[in-house]
Amino acid sequence: MDTVFDAKRPGPVVSGNAAGRVTQSTPRTNSVTASQARAARRREARRDEQAVAAWLRELAGRTR
Repeated sequence: MDTVFDAKRPGPVVSGNAAGRVTQSTPRTNSVTASQARAARRREARRDEQAVAAWLRELAGRTR
């Protein structure tokens, strides 16, 4: 479970080896640019807006 947590954490990962010594790996570079992240957030927001609009249209079409 610790390795999953450490893999998602930014920065250097500190782990203990069999002898109890602490080793440090080099941090991973971020391959996603800021503009790609912004575009992904915009796409997600647009997808959410479309889902809400479709849900509201469905509700409006139902009879009571």
